[in-house]
Order: sequence, then C-alpha cells, then structure tokens
Amino acid sequence: MESIVRLSSLKISNIKNVRNGQIIMPYTCKKQLSYKEAEVLGLYGQNGSGKTTVIDTLYYLQRIMTGNTLDTEIADYIDVNGSQAEVMADFNIFSEKVTYETSYKIVIQKNGKEAEIVRETLSCAVNRDGSRSNKTVFMDYQRSDRENVFAPKKRLDEVIEANLLNKMDLMVARKMAG
Repeated sequence: MESIVRLSSLKISNIKNVRNGQIIMPYTCKKQLSYKEAEVLGLYGQNGSGKTTVIDTLYYLQRIMTGNTLDTEIADYIDVNGSQAEVMADFNIFSEKVTYETSYKIVIQKNGKEAEIVRETLSCAVNRDGSRSNKTVFMDYQRSDRENVFAPKKRLDEVIEANLLNKMDLMVARKMAG
C-alpha cells in the first residue's frame, strides 16, 4: 500500500483578517482514523469571514513543505496589527499497518517588507495495533537559536550518528537559509 496523507485540522493565527481560526475535518471530529471514504468539506460563510484566507494558507503551506522559498508577498498576509503569524496543520499519514498523526507548525515573522520563518516544529504520534504513542517532537527549529541546528538534541544526535556528514550538511543549509 502506498501511503495516504490527509489533512485532519488547520489552525491559523494573525493571517489576513483571521486572528484565530480552526478547521477540523469530519473524521477528526469523530475521533476516527479512516481514509477509505472521501471527506468533503465545504467552506461557507459571510464575506470577510476567512474562506479565502484558508485557501491561501493551504497554498503557502504546501509551498513551504515542498521546500520552496517564501514569496515576498506573504508578508502582506500577516495581520497589520501583528508582527507574527502562526500556522499549525495536522495530518494523518496512513500506511499498511501504521497511522502517523503528525503536526507541523510554523511561525512567520515580518522583516521589513519581507517575511521569514522564525520557528518550525514537527511532531508525531504513532497508531499501531489499536495502541497510540504519545506525541513526540521530532524537530524544533528556532531561527534565533544560533547554537543548535535544531532541537531536541536527541533527534539531532540520531541524524548525525547515522552519517557524520549530515551535521555539516545541516550547518551549511542553516547558513544558506539565514
């Protein structure tokens, strides 16, 4: 079986006219982990209620998650009364015998007329044979932390232990991104 990835929820803060908003997909509301049936979610609401903001957020989230650079106009999406915006997307990843509940959170900050990601966090819980692990933080990158490539240190050590060149590659990537 090829893995199937489904969005289970989306939380956004300080993007366009949305101070705090959340969308939860139907199976997530029912606390069911399923991919066999389609989930159709319609967005409806009054003008100015944030429908386009959700679609735009998903577009930028996809670009970020696939390694594309931030477009300069993303700074215009951050609420005019704030300097930072947050996006947290929860996904269920279904494979043959395991389901992964993952969370990806980014904090974007205005920097003049541009914007930059100042924090990025990835966490995951594993569902196997009816048992669920606690959610574990696998990566926590903070731009202001110049000492560490990313946290937690245990995960960084695991990446480096697998291949000593990984540390150099990570340090070079961090320098190029900053």
